[in-house]
Amino acid sequence: MAQVVLKNVYKIYPGDVTAVRDFNLVIKHGEFLVLVGPSGCGKSTTLRMVAGLEEISKGEVLIGDRVVNDVPPKDRDIAMVFQNYALYPHMSVRDNMAFGLKLRKFKKDEIDRRVNNAAQILGLEPYLDRRPKALSGGQRQRVAMGRAIVRDPEVFLFDEPLSNLDAKMRVEMRREILQLHRRIQTTMIYVTHDQVEAMTLGDRICVMRDGVIEQVGEPTRVFAHPATLFVARFIGAPPMNIFNGKLVDRGGKLFFDGGTFAAPVVKRQYAQLAGHAGKPICLGVRPKAFVLRGHPGTDESCVIKANVEVAEMLGEEVLVHLSTGEHRFTVSTDPHRRIGTNQELEVCPLMEHAHIFDVDSEHNLTLPPEA
Repeated sequence: MAQVVLKNVYKIYPGDVTAVRDFNLVIKHGEFLVLVGPSGCGKSTTLRMVAGLEEISKGEVLIGDRVVNDVPPKDRDIAMVFQNYALYPHMSVRDNMAFGLKLRKFKKDEIDRRVNNAAQILGLEPYLDRRPKALSGGQRQRVAMGRAIVRDPEVFLFDEPLSNLDAKMRVEMRREILQLHRRIQTTMIYVTHDQVEAMTLGDRICVMRDGVIEQVGEPTRVFAHPATLFVARFIGAPPMNIFNGKLVDRGGKLFFDGGTFAAPVVKRQYAQLAGHAGKPICLGVRPKAFVLRGHPGTDESCVIKANVEVAEMLGEEVLVHLSTGEHRFTVSTDPHRRIGTNQELEVCPLMEHAHIFDVDSEHNLTLPPEA
């Protein structure tokens, strides 16, 4: 195992195109760290700089105590699993997994031991003599993982390894990757654009946007306390609702004024919002942080009357897409309630679970200090 450290790392392409900017991150020994963000945000480029497949323009990358900027990929003691499996079609599963060890002149007994051990971990023992074309997509990906495991590297790198699999197989492979990490306890860095994948796999997630880090933290904390508007919109399915409006002071009490509705700010957030009264802000409320009017404990002072545009039945919940004035938002409700298109619905945001963002900086003004 090894700690991976990126210090002030940049990747600048010809034409002054900056793909990664001032990237600083410490991935701890044995940690499962997920880089997540939309396509083009620089997450794969960052991973490839750790692997040595992309040259670092500025800064340093350390694996363990060694700066590896000028170390060839083969000497970095890392193993990488790619999106497209990259298996040799004419070789058996056994030979695919053993190929890298043969190139490194390992003895046959040691190769056999490592291949058999990896096959046992991944459930590939019945398939060792098959060729890749006789395997399913999930089995091929396990072979690619096995080829990495036999290297016994200090760090595993995964570049969107599940993108080519169907939804059911992705769920199964996520479980297998988690089990693999628990068994071998090796440092893993995993890249994905799928926020559900990031939330379910990572000990911590690093949310990226336009080559910079937006937020790093445990998945539950990033979900509960998004540091920026971008993170609030990106993490969570369905995403957080964002209402544009302004902060107003009414007789010493702070309210979010959204035009067609007003909602009182909880008092514990007053100190964080000092100096923002009268300024434009954004209110963020997750779909599950709404209740229907009349629900026990409902605050009648912040009822939103909205028109139902679409109601999606998802089994355990109904996602109701609503509109009021310029606002469009989504509410999660009880699946047993019948909700029809174009009916009026009265809902109340649970303001103790709401977030307030600065319009200019897009920072969360109500972020707890520990977050």
